[in-house]
Amino acid sequence: MSNDDKLVKIKFQGCRRELFRNNMDFPIKNDDTLIVDAERGEDIGIAITYPVEKSANEADNDKSTVLRKANFQDLEKYNENKLRQKIAFDFCQLRIEELQLPMKLIDVEYRLDRKKIIFFFTAEDRIDFRELVKILAAEYKTRIEMRQISSREEARRIGGIGPCGEPVCCRQFIDDFEPISTQLVKEQNLPMNPTKISGLCGKLKCCFRYEHDFYKEVLEKYPSYGTKVSFKEQSGTIEKIDIFQRAVTIKFDNDEITEFPLSEFDNNYKVINQNN
Repeated sequence: MSNDDKLVKIKFQGCRRELFRNNMDFPIKNDDTLIVDAERGEDIGIAITYPVEKSANEADNDKSTVLRKANFQDLEKYNENKLRQKIAFDFCQLRIEELQLPMKLIDVEYRLDRKKIIFFFTAEDRIDFRELVKILAAEYKTRIEMRQISSREEARRIGGIGPCGEPVCCRQFIDDFEPISTQLVKEQNLPMNPTKISGLCGKLKCCFRYEHDFYKEVLEKYPSYGTKVSFKEQSGTIEKIDIFQRAVTIKFDNDEITEFPLSEFDNNYKVINQNN
């Protein structure tokens, strides 16, 4: 097995997903609980993809390594840490209120070996939390990290159900947050209604990004929205193409709006004026 075949994707607390190398050739299966070499310590996570199909860029990056499969002692410590995290969350929240810091505490994460505790928070601006860190370090006698996260990262750590009725995509399978523009929304011919196009995080829905290639591939076969066409001995403007319902909506010159099956529209229309 080559080094490229040894990469395993591991999911950690808060649905954080990272790549690690299985240099010891452990017989890893998906859903195995693994101990990995984390920054200044050890961390615990679950294998979700092994081996990983990756890009050439990923192959050149240095990856941390899998140390071992989790044993009983590891799992016991992990469960103890979950209880410690709840206590640390409450302690930190009280200190934030006492110091009147304009920040929202989101989550607390212990490294498995307890050599570091990470406090995740959101805030509108930069926060001077030096006094808070001193208090936390004195209380827990370990390394403290305050990590400011975005609203998208907050949604991934907390989770929830999206407008589609499914768990939010960022918690299920999205590893990295790519930029999402309103142009992606326009290309799907959706109304620019913030309540309709925003996710739980308040930002544009991530699905606009990963659905884009599919929409682009299908819609390239048809005239763009606003194109003047001749169809069924009438002329009108393309209002909407629903690629899932396989239907096209045309507003004819007499203001009549009619929906037709795409199978009926295919090869039976003529473009009069292409919308630029």
